Amino acid sequence: MRDNTNECRACLRALVAVAKADGTITAEERESLAAALDTLPDAGELQPFLDEKIDFDKVLAEVTSAEARDQLWLSAYSMIHADGTATPSEQALLDKLRATFGIDDAKVTSTKRLLDEAKDTLLPSNIEPIADAARRGKEIDQDVLKYSVMSAVLGAFPVPGIAIATDLAIVALQVKLVRDIGQYWGHKVDKEAAKTLLAGLGLGTGARIAVSNLAKLVPVWGSAFGATSAFATTWALGRIANRYFEAGAKDDVGQLKKDLKAMQKVGKEAYAQQKATIDAKQEATSIKLARLNDQRKAGEITQPEYEKQVAALAD
Repeated sequence: MRDNTNECRACLRALVAVAKADGTITAEERESLAAALDTLPDAGELQPFLDEKIDFDKVLAEVTSAEARDQLWLSAYSMIHADGTATPSEQALLDKLRATFGIDDAKVTSTKRLLDEAKDTLLPSNIEPIADAARRGKEIDQDVLKYSVMSAVLGAFPVPGIAIATDLAIVALQVKLVRDIGQYWGHKVDKEAAKTLLAGLGLGTGARIAVSNLAKLVPVWGSAFGATSAFATTWALGRIANRYFEAGAKDDVGQLKKDLKAMQKVGKEAYAQQKATIDAKQEATSIKLARLNDQRKAGEITQPEYEKQVAALAD
């Protein structure tokens, strides 16, 4: 198995340059990049990367494999476009990356379509309110665990060429989890309301998707990082969403975001406790998930269709 840790480090430098291009490093960009550096062997601290005057051309020259170039293109595009439109400085770096790597029009179109399709996904949610507190709590606990486990399976799955599709599917599961929990409490939560809550908590952002996608370049590290991060984040989101709807959906989102960070640490502990369950789910769904990934890569199914079928595997 090829060791491309150094190439991944070069890709992360390129992402730092992209994040800095608009003159501001957002909290989500900082946290996502720091999480990756904390896990990548011998990568060092984030601040020196942020302080460094990165020679973008030189960094791109260090990314030589087709797989790494493809992943960096997808990650950079996602970081810039998943949360809005590109600034002129961001677009200039993306254009340079495209020219250096020889990204053709078809690849640009397919990347844009992938993100656009994901924005339109609305996984079905037919949850009825439950008045009985004990029963409601049990159902929510089961859903939180179910979607956290499936998120971990997706996070660990290496999908050369379309790894970003699995990361977008994790976001779709998280949106569904928020909607489901809201409906258990009697709140009708549409797609935009759920996505607004995720965005307020710093989840589902381009930076997080970009880093998670890039992590797949280093097989063992990427799978471990992806699985742990996806489980802990989904698990923490479920706990925070439950608290939010219990309070009548009136809690301050800024405070919830702080609480989420602390809850993610607990989520990592829960991941360790549920490792056997995650491994069993991985084994049970690997063949079906591999088939779905092949169909998505071949363009036989759309991103919304992919995400709906992935969600069905969570049950």
